[in-house]
Amino acid sequence: MKFRTKYLIQPKFQLIFSALLVFIALISAALVGIVIYQLIYANNLVFVKYNVHLNPEFMSLLAKEKKVILAAWVLSFLSVALILLVAGIFLSHKMAGPLYALTREMGKLKMGNLNAYLKLRKRDEFNQLKAPFNQWVDALRKMTINDIEKIDLIKKDLDELIRKMREQNLDTQEISKIEALLTSLDTLREKKEAQLAGNVST
Repeated sequence: MKFRTKYLIQPKFQLIFSALLVFIALISAALVGIVIYQLIYANNLVFVKYNVHLNPEFMSLLAKEKKVILAAWVLSFLSVALILLVAGIFLSHKMAGPLYALTREMGKLKMGNLNAYLKLRKRDEFNQLKAPFNQWVDALRKMTINDIEKIDLIKKDLDELIRKMREQNLDTQEISKIEALLTSLDTLREKKEAQLAGNVST
């Protein structure tokens, strides 16, 4: 089985999924930022109450601490966002891969190709779809084989009917109609054989 190596199989779906994770991280970061702001604001009120804000050295140190806290908060968010973006692509790959494979095989069926077969890896999502899909295709193949067998029987009966009609010198127009029907059955048989072989035009 050929393994998929591309991680952006369905770019739109995967990027939206990853962006959703980053958005959740942004909301979380915003909530953390609000808590930090409230703590800093509460501390400032205490400093004002005890006139600590009048000390230039202390206020300078406090300003530096605020910058460090802000920088740490921003870097933490960016790091988490990047990790979630990459993780989102990897995680969504397990969903996008099977969806891509299913869409591809459904496309084959749409064109009449009964050689469609869904192959999924053990660690892929939607593995439960593999067996029902392949069983469905197998059932369609069996139905098509059964149709071909019925067509062969009908053709055999029509050939015999034409032979008897000619022996009895019956109306040639009626014989022509039956021959035209035989031609249509031949065309239908060839089409069904092509579907089984996967030789259908795309």
